[in-house]
Amino acid sequence: MPKGLLIVLSEKVEGADEDEFNRWYSEVHAPEMVERGAAVSFRRLQGSGIPLTAGVPELPTYAAVYEIEAETVEDVEKIQQQLADTKHLRRGMSDTLDLSSVRAAFYLPVS
Repeated sequence: MPKGLLIVLSEKVEGADEDEFNRWYSEVHAPEMVERGAAVSFRRLQGSGIPLTAGVPELPTYAAVYEIEAETVEDVEKIQQQLADTKHLRRGMSDTLDLSSVRAAFYLPVS
């Protein structure tokens, strides 16, 4: 059973086709992460545009939440190695993804 999460926040390139961005992310990139063994499953979400409260900065619009088999830092390192070992399976990045907007982190259970 998955124990950790990989959360990736991102934006599309300004002026890029939103449907193409979402198609690529949901049908190509996120499934690739599962196929390469980095994640068990994924879910994509879009921000509501409503701030939590005044003074709290908004995060990038799109979130990809991957369930991962990780409970320890060592498990995360194994996932990173799995991604390195399966680089040859990458299908490429879309020019609709604003790479400068990407924020990502592995999250582990609090013990």
